Amino acid sequence: MSQPELVPPLFAMGTSVYAQRDGEILILRRAVGAMSGSWYLPGGALDPGETLEQCAARELREESGLEPAGPLALIGIVPMHVYDHETLIVGYACDVKAGEVKLSHEHSDSRWIRPRQFRDEFFAEENVRAIETRNERVGSIVRGIQQDLDRYLAWLEREQVLQQVRGGVSAR
Repeated sequence: MSQPELVPPLFAMGTSVYAQRDGEILILRRAVGAMSGSWYLPGGALDPGETLEQCAARELREESGLEPAGPLALIGIVPMHVYDHETLIVGYACDVKAGEVKLSHEHSDSRWIRPRQFRDEFFAEENVRAIETRNERVGSIVRGIQQDLDRYLAWLEREQVLQQVRGGVSAR
């Protein structure tokens, strides 16, 4: 009897960006596609031939008109099922250069918000559970975003401690 052939899963890849300025992160209201009307981070699909970091910087630029002011910091990976594909979203954080937000056609509004406020306002546990109850697939996506946001908040706390240890003052 022959063994069944093991086929590794294939994933689409994308990125999201915690674009930071003056202690706040940029969120964008989706105007089209899945979950339109909801507030999310800038991000999107990896294009052929680009690295994940290039994807994150490109998506930030395309969706908001903003540029990273320095290197991107890896926050985490969120598996999700979107647009009929199993997808891995790689989250990054970066400070952004000065400038006004210029929205793409994919978004209807932008907002700067304190990271903890974003977590508490949009991804509180009771909200996530209610979404999971109504729609398991969407709930899974929102749960993954909540977990990534928690990783970002923990990273941000560590960065603030490092700034204090180094004698710098953190604006976050």
